Amino acid sequence: MKLVLLAAGIVGAAAVAGVPTVAVTQLAAQPVPAWAPWVGVALFGAGIVVHDCAHPRSAAWILLVLYVAYAGQVLGGLVLGGALSAFVGALVMTPVAVWAARHPSGPPALVSFMPAFWLLVPGALGLLGLTKYLGEDRVYGAASLTTAGATMVAIALGVLLGLTAASALADREGPSLGLS
Repeated sequence: MKLVLLAAGIVGAAAVAGVPTVAVTQLAAQPVPAWAPWVGVALFGAGIVVHDCAHPRSAAWILLVLYVAYAGQVLGGLVLGGALSAFVGALVMTPVAVWAARHPSGPPALVSFMPAFWLLVPGALGLLGLTKYLGEDRVYGAASLTTAGATMVAIALGVLLGLTAASALADREGPSLGLS
């Protein structure tokens, strides 16, 4: 629902302001420096800590799980391609969130898991596709929405397999503190 409201607002504002579709498309196509997404992960993590009033001790753990998820997504993109990159991110970040919860200074697993989960959810891809679909380019919009849906399924599978791995490791070490 948030994506629909955001897309409708973008399309409506562009129509009211008289912004041509070409200008919006050209602006989105400009390259971003390679370091920018890594800084974005830190800013996202800081925003989560402030917005959710997380305990300051949890900030480092949240950032750790965010960076593991993003690094997994980047490496997964290099090896498996875009749609399955989020699968790898979810697969590696879930055991790290559970591992962090097992440390005396670590937050509960969901505290570090949820920000990383929302980092992986293809919100921007889905928003772009929905905006295009509501605008003029229905073919690209539908393809983008399909990719966003497939990515969400990949994230779910990665979380399930990551929980399985974390559970297997926790069974060896003692009582589990998982997400299940």
